[in-house]
Amino acid sequence: MPGYRSKEKELSPIGTTDLQRNTADVTFMMPTIPFLEILRTASQALLRNWGRAVLTSLSMVVGTASLVLVVVAGISGRAYTLEQIRGVGSNLITIYHETDDASARSTLADRLNMEDLEAIRREIPGVRSAAPIILSHPTISLEGIARIVSLIGTVPDYRQVRNLDIVRGRFIDENDERSRAKVCVVTQILAQRLERDPFYNGSITLYGIRFKVIGIFREKVNTFGQTEVTDNSAVVPISVVRYFKPADTIDQMYISADQMENVPQISAQIRQLLTARHGNKSLFKVDNLADILKAANKISLGLTLVLLVIAAISLISSGIGIMNVMLITVTERTREIGIKKAIGAFRRVLLIEFLVEALILTCGGGIVGVFLGLAVPYSVHFFAAGIEIQIPPAAIVAGFGVTLLIGVVFGMLPALRASRMNPVEALRYE
Repeated sequence: MPGYRSKEKELSPIGTTDLQRNTADVTFMMPTIPFLEILRTASQALLRNWGRAVLTSLSMVVGTASLVLVVVAGISGRAYTLEQIRGVGSNLITIYHETDDASARSTLADRLNMEDLEAIRREIPGVRSAAPIILSHPTISLEGIARIVSLIGTVPDYRQVRNLDIVRGRFIDENDERSRAKVCVVTQILAQRLERDPFYNGSITLYGIRFKVIGIFREKVNTFGQTEVTDNSAVVPISVVRYFKPADTIDQMYISADQMENVPQISAQIRQLLTARHGNKSLFKVDNLADILKAANKISLGLTLVLLVIAAISLISSGIGIMNVMLITVTERTREIGIKKAIGAFRRVLLIEFLVEALILTCGGGIVGVFLGLAVPYSVHFFAAGIEIQIPPAAIVAGFGVTLLIGVVFGMLPALRASRMNPVEALRYE
């Protein structure tokens, strides 16, 4: 029988010495591990109590599915959060003049101007595009109500820097800038309010100037009013704004870096350049989203680790349940173990046999749990098609790998107990 002790006596050839005959008298063959036989025996033992086996595996299904879901949710949630921040502009650098008293505010020489913008483009490497902004807040009548419009005077690069979507029409271009065309691009909400006005004919009047609406835009992500773009915003060429704001100053700049990794370095270089051009008394604020991205990354990583700990506790509880069931199984099969050991079953064969039973329970539940953990994220597409779910291979490997580890760790104790059982005591067990 495979896996059981056997002895074979070798006949000494004629002419051998006594020492050779004594050393070659009796040899013991090394035990072989009949894996197919062990797998068949373990499967039959589980099928005899298939109801208990299924209920035991259900705990692993829940634990493994939770682990896979946590990994998928952590990675997808992190990617979604960072994508929302990048939608505002992960490579974005905001520059504006910061003052502390009224005298500084009245000094035009300390303000940002177009020459500063050209100097940044010319002297600082890594700047992909730049857009100046001049803000104004005229009032128009919409649906019989006076509403304040956030008028943004800028250049065509503003669309790329601010990562804007054009819903309808087009954005301002170089020809509009050079010819000082009286055109504007409005937000979706402002466009809807304008279209409800019975007197609207495709144009709006701002500061006594008639602007033709050539397009409708929106921000790719909701900034909740934390930018210069409001519900009632209109973008016009910066050359036209000079009609009612003749000074060469600008309110702020947006700089887009070529790579996100270069944002801190470019921010520092811009600060040094502006200080050199305007003097130490001028205060310029240079902000970027690098710190926000780092904070969001740390927060999402922390939440993922917390959820992983909870899923790990669930898996450990499932492993303890499987260990208890296997200990009961060993107790129920004490006489069977005694008979096997009495006829020469090796300890390692018995150990592997009961360990395989534990692995079948855990891996069976683990496989079902992995599929369940992947099915839930896939089903999200049917309810929220706009949410992108990332299912990395690491989630599958981690889910099944941890399940396999739980099976080995918690199945080892019952297997050791079965392999170390005294055959005489086992045969006397009732």
